[in-house]
Amino acid sequence: MSHPVHIYETFIRSTPDQIWKALTSSEFTRQYFHQCSVHSDWAEGSTVRYSDDSRDSIMEGRVLVSDPPRQLCYTWRFTYDPDLAAEGDSRVTFDIEPMGKVCRLRITHDWFDRENKTYEHISGGWAIILSSLKSLLETGQALPLAGNEDAADQRGAA
Repeated sequence: MSHPVHIYETFIRSTPDQIWKALTSSEFTRQYFHQCSVHSDWAEGSTVRYSDDSRDSIMEGRVLVSDPPRQLCYTWRFTYDPDLAAEGDSRVTFDIEPMGKVCRLRITHDWFDRENKTYEHISGGWAIILSSLKSLLETGQALPLAGNEDAADQRGAA
């Protein structure tokens, strides 16, 4: 029996250090990732948690690999929904590879026993989130998608 794996990659006109910062800093994640803040010291074994203005925890995990600015890997468990939380941990890995003036950012989300509700959420979500991250790094503005519509309106009004 094969286990589902979600892989998405994009090419970003940016540096590995900037991409790393965008993945690990709330300054960036609040702009492209459902207005969520990310919390971790990014040491291997440390916790990682995403929160928003209305919930202290949306997702929690543990850092498995932290190799700045090349690879970041952590476990993933949605916490905002009891059914999603009950599905257990999956794993997300970000690989950053410089290619001249651009970098390839590949995300691999795996450790699924089967296609479940978590797998369905991330399969549609990562493309939107990483497209918005790409736009943010290349243009200075995240896409008005993935729960970032209000943040985009606030930036446009400034």
